[in-house]
Amino acid sequence: MNSPLSPAVKPALRVRRMNRTCLRHLHVLASSALLLAGCQSSPVLSSQYISPRVKGRVLDAATGQPIRNVSIRRLESGQNPGTTAPAKGAQPLERMQALRTDPNGGFNMDSERDLMLLRRSDWYSVTLAFTHAHYQRLTTNYTLANAVIAPGGEPVVDAGNILLQPASGRVTVR
Repeated sequence: MNSPLSPAVKPALRVRRMNRTCLRHLHVLASSALLLAGCQSSPVLSSQYISPRVKGRVLDAATGQPIRNVSIRRLESGQNPGTTAPAKGAQPLERMQALRTDPNGGFNMDSERDLMLLRRSDWYSVTLAFTHAHYQRLTTNYTLANAVIAPGGEPVVDAGNILLQPASGRVTVR
């Protein structure tokens, strides 16, 4: 029995069937990924801490007085705190706004989490940059050894007192 379709139409129908099959498979894969993303215990896709919560207080090194409105930024690995290289791609969306110290010089920078697919990623160090117009910039690093793990599993670094040196030419009155 011969098919009423012309020979040129048959390959087009075969491609259309293949596209539908591919779409069904893609739909199943996407649904599975969403299901796994919602599952907390999934070893395939899980949320991991990539940076700890850091808390502390910023003080004037000469007077011991708290410094308010100090800008605190978490630096990416390899990022020089003194440069302002133009952002690439989605980096502006990923960059966190600078945290500012309160009137008592205190700060509490939230931890960061990210989804990890098929691998485990722990944080090993975090670099913070402290800047204020009347003080010298300070960049410091905290490692896993500086952290404690809170009851919920969040890594926390208590930075204690951060001492900023007055900018050169600024007279500090005690």
